[in-house]
Amino acid sequence: MYTKDKTGVVMVGRAMEILDYLAGKDKPVGISEMAKDLSLPKATVFRLLNSLEEWNAVECSENEGYQLGCFLIKLGRSASKDLHLIDICKPYMERIMKEVDENVNLAIEYENAMLSIYSTYSNSSVLSIKTIPISPMYCSAIGKAALAYYDDEKLAAYFKRQDLRKRTAKTIITREAFEKERERIRESGLAYDDEEYEEGLFCMAAPLFNAEGAVVACISVSGGYGRMMAKKEKVAEVLRQAKEFIEVYTESMDRFEL
Repeated sequence: MYTKDKTGVVMVGRAMEILDYLAGKDKPVGISEMAKDLSLPKATVFRLLNSLEEWNAVECSENEGYQLGCFLIKLGRSASKDLHLIDICKPYMERIMKEVDENVNLAIEYENAMLSIYSTYSNSSVLSIKTIPISPMYCSAIGKAALAYYDDEKLAAYFKRQDLRKRTAKTIITREAFEKERERIRESGLAYDDEEYEEGLFCMAAPLFNAEGAVVACISVSGGYGRMMAKKEKVAEVLRQAKEFIEVYTESMDRFEL
């Protein structure tokens, strides 16, 4: 089934076969039975199960065999929460897109960056091919909207740990400069990317909070600099309105992480 020469790819594929196989079983399965059903050497199955067990992806009962582990439950819950968040935000994002005729993005924090989990694209926007799945936090509006609510210790660690580079003449790369920006973001409730990620582009973003005041996700509107500046006040208004409606739901959720 797996014809690639790269051993790592083959082993990942076989590990997924084992997980898929166990997902279809209603009771634990032993190594011999598993190896026979999957047409794999027992030694290979044993080695893969040991690796999966280290990640709690499978659990072993000494007398009964192997079954799926709690790590997969964690992944499943994470995936379902992201889907739930998308379901909540989608109609409001589409409404924003129709009102301002620009791209709208939804992102969550992931490994010191912002991971886009859903986007709606304006037919008139040239940015549909420029939307990227991962955005740096320090120079994107959607990232700064989350970064602004880091406490002082976490913010200092971020700027110390990250290798930040100036993408344009306007890019903020120091903690001191961002602290001034953070104050403005917290005061207005909106973050801006004023040609900081790429010249000619302007983005506006709002954080979405849960009941504890943690940022669950961020929502943004992106477009060409001239168009966005011409309707900046309107974009801010519809973004704030959408944020208010969405937070009725997100305030009942935990923070979303991958």
